[in-house]
Amino acid sequence: YLVVLATAESRPVAGRTYGAARAVSLAVWALVTVVVLPFAIFARLDDEQGRRQCVLVFPQPEAFWWRASRLYTLILGFAIPVSTICVLYTTLLCRLRAMRLDSHAKALDRAKKRVTFLVVAILAVCLL
Repeated sequence: YLVVLATAESRPVAGRTYGAARAVSLAVWALVTVVVLPFAIFARLDDEQGRRQCVLVFPQPEAFWWRASRLYTLILGFAIPVSTICVLYTTLLCRLRAMRLDSHAKALDRAKKRVTFLVVAILAVCLL
């Protein structure tokens, strides 16, 4: 989002350095590790019918924990990421379409159409 808009508006983005990118990347990895930690805690290896498989073993009441894990996965693994992607891409699209340049109007219109198609395709793939 920041890279596309900063490039389109021809302005630098403050704090866009190698160190900042590294810090953000490490923070994302740390967050993801914390998010999947509950599943690592409940995961066990089980021998069933001569095959070894990984299963989730929840404490009692097991039905409650199973439903909670499904809700947890739905919210953190689907709803928040897809909502974030939709909001950022829609905002990006609105900001790009609002740009006005005097020269190269035809080229800008073609570029806007291509970007619009690309954003709609990405959103459709994310939702599917």
